Amino acid sequence: MKIKSRKEILTDIIRDAQHHPRGWNAAFGKDPEVSSSDCFIFHPDIGIYLLKEYTKNPFETKGIGSKLARHIDDDIHEQLTKHAGDFGIIQGNIQKILFNLNKGIPPQTILRSAMHGEDLGITIPVQGSASTSQETFSALCRSFSPQHKKLASRFEHLASDDGLYTAYG
Repeated sequence: MKIKSRKEILTDIIRDAQHHPRGWNAAFGKDPEVSSSDCFIFHPDIGIYLLKEYTKNPFETKGIGSKLARHIDDDIHEQLTKHAGDFGIIQGNIQKILFNLNKGIPPQTILRSAMHGEDLGITIPVQGSASTSQETFSALCRSFSPQHKKLASRFEHLASDDGLYTAYG
């Protein structure tokens, strides 16, 4: 299991989504032991990723992740689709957005165009269903317990080095 930065994992997922833009599933939850927000991201033809992250400040999110498996069992896939709503990974090109705003295109039109696959500065390369069910999240953590623990340990080092666990004094 290769552990990568948050940016590298998101790049891997977006690259995979070029061939499979739809049909993704995700499960979101919190890991209170290491104060991370966790996201399992899965596609039946790609496999499953785990991303552990935290918001360092309003402008920066840091984290790590890994591809956990190339395939998952049907019962895990069923868990991922339970209690699901919509999710997507959004990419923005600020220069293109500003150019279109200066041309008089309203922000709502730029956002709406992304939903329909038109690029006016915002794209959504990964789309699918997501679950925030604690039951689903816990089942996934149990299913991938060794990998989850390894990522949690590495995350603790990252967060500790960054001062996440340091109290104000």
